[in-house]
Amino acid sequence: MKTIKLFFTLAFFTTTALAQSHNHSYQYTIDLLNIQDDQVTVSFSPPKNKLEQGKFVIPKMVPGYYDAMNFGQYISDFSAFDKTGKKILTERLDQNSWMVHDLKNVAKISYQVADGWDSLQQNTRGAKSAASTFIQDSVFVINYNSLAGYFQEMNNLPYKINIKKNKDFYASSALNYILKNDSTDIFSVKNYRELVDAPVLYCIPDTTWIKVGNAEILISFYNKEERHYSKKIADELETILKNQQSYLGGKLPVDKYAFLIYYESSKENGLMGDGLEHAQSTVCLYNSSSINYLPNALISVASHEFFHIVTPLNIHSKEIENYDFLNPTLSKHLWLYEGMTEYATIHMPIKQKMISLKEFARKIEEKTHGMEAFDNKLSFTNLSKNAVERQDQYMNFYQKGALLGLCLDIKLRELSDGKIGTQELVQRLMKKYGKGKYFNDDALFDEIAAMTFPKIRTFFTDYMEGGDPIPLKECLAKVGFEYDETTKKINLINNPNAQQLALRKAWINQ
Repeated sequence: MKTIKLFFTLAFFTTTALAQSHNHSYQYTIDLLNIQDDQVTVSFSPPKNKLEQGKFVIPKMVPGYYDAMNFGQYISDFSAFDKTGKKILTERLDQNSWMVHDLKNVAKISYQVADGWDSLQQNTRGAKSAASTFIQDSVFVINYNSLAGYFQEMNNLPYKINIKKNKDFYASSALNYILKNDSTDIFSVKNYRELVDAPVLYCIPDTTWIKVGNAEILISFYNKEERHYSKKIADELETILKNQQSYLGGKLPVDKYAFLIYYESSKENGLMGDGLEHAQSTVCLYNSSSINYLPNALISVASHEFFHIVTPLNIHSKEIENYDFLNPTLSKHLWLYEGMTEYATIHMPIKQKMISLKEFARKIEEKTHGMEAFDNKLSFTNLSKNAVERQDQYMNFYQKGALLGLCLDIKLRELSDGKIGTQELVQRLMKKYGKGKYFNDDALFDEIAAMTFPKIRTFFTDYMEGGDPIPLKECLAKVGFEYDETTKKINLINNPNAQQLALRKAWINQ
């Protein structure tokens, strides 16, 4: 009798917990089976509430892109219904938001979502497709920021997603998708930020798993003609990922990561690519006349995007931690998020002895030539805060930003007798501001000076906050390189002294 009573008690609490979970989460259904005119039908039940009205939002911007994407432009036929099927009044406020009246009685909301791009061969606003959704019978590249939204009044609640899909399709993602039945996948996330941070590639699977240190790495590939190609890409990526692990101190800050790669064949010569990083995955889109271009191109992009697991995904400011998808406030530290990430991408291969000194010098030269296309007197912190308005200057974070990272690395090595560089700085920042934490945007430079050397504060004052000419010639000379500011050529100094050799050894292990 006691056993029966316990059973019913447990059943009661389990049923109650499930009901409460259902009532206090967004319950979404996304239909990938019944596509009409390249549009997906999306519907959801809002969380239980007592609101007279609510503002529903689809993102204007997403982390990683510093431009207005306006994902609401792809939404149509937005409608709300009560439990009897009667329509409830909704108003479209602007491109990315709707007012839903009598929200407490809304049982269901539905709408149509068009794809953000039809082909990588078309002009897609600078190929900014990796944040959008691609819809086709044989493949879906899904970013949930273009499919799902949230009410501003209920913006930190869980999501439960049902995906209706082809029975042969596999969900490649860093999330754990559960097969409910042959044509339905389900998964849950704790909030909207986590949902947007986890894209998925749906198609007949061409996947390979590799183990790198503590991390399980998924490589998922799609091309209409080419099958069984993920293994080749995985073999190419494995070497660079192992070197990145070593570069990051021997342990990766993730346990699972997914590379989602869409490749489109083209008759045009050359290669076009786009990528967007996430906490545990990267979306990579490519278009070229030959798949032979892909491995080398992918390694470059994948390396950069993978390094984003450090910045900004593990080290970031309050503006990124509490990201406003409709009206974001930008951080002033793009020098860290993009510049230092790009620097790590070119520094890691020489530090890990994957390339020669001459090859490394050529990579630095490419950055010096690249920054000539921009206004190098601008304050990087001001430019970062106004990145949306100054798209004409944004790409300089990958050019001058990487070179500022190089100079900062050498300056730190010099001040510490070779013991501390940007690698060690990043480890210290990760320890203090890891996942779920954030730094004060205005205090970061002082924090770095406090955890390294007070003298380094003037570097940030002069070159990040100010627009002083980058001290590249001076810094390279300290490590035995000669930089000609006229020709932009970089060569090794003949007969470098012991101090230069020691600092170079500490800097690039050469």
